[in-house]
Amino acid sequence: MTVVMVLMGMALVGGAAVSLVGTALVPLDQQVGTHASAAGAVLGIGLIAAAVNPAANVAWVRAGILYGIVVFGFEVGSHFLLGAPFNIGPVVFGLACALLLVALYPERRALVPPTTSLPMMAPRAPTTPPPTAAAPTTTS
Repeated sequence: MTVVMVLMGMALVGGAAVSLVGTALVPLDQQVGTHASAAGAVLGIGLIAAAVNPAANVAWVRAGILYGIVVFGFEVGSHFLLGAPFNIGPVVFGLACALLLVALYPERRALVPPTTSLPMMAPRAPTTPPPTAAAPTTTS
């Protein structure tokens, strides 16, 4: 499951990169089988579905916040690296939504994922202790 999720995420990010630089390098959307518009639709549908109960869907709230930051980065990067015109509309919308999500989320501390000192691939400790042998009983 992890491998599939990573590959899917990489394909979506690659499709998004193609929308930034066009098909100058490789028509990645057609080659890999992803479509940047479909990726945007999935993000939008997920945010809409999560809006029913945002407190129970913190990952989608985080994704919405990340969208605001990434759209700003795409606009700045495309302007300075590629000479594309700077579009203020997506930046204002993305950052405003991201800031509103942070401000309106009921438990802001939950927006920052917890950190652990365990390696990511470490095996999980058993949740229940193994059964112990019953103490011998003596009969008189």
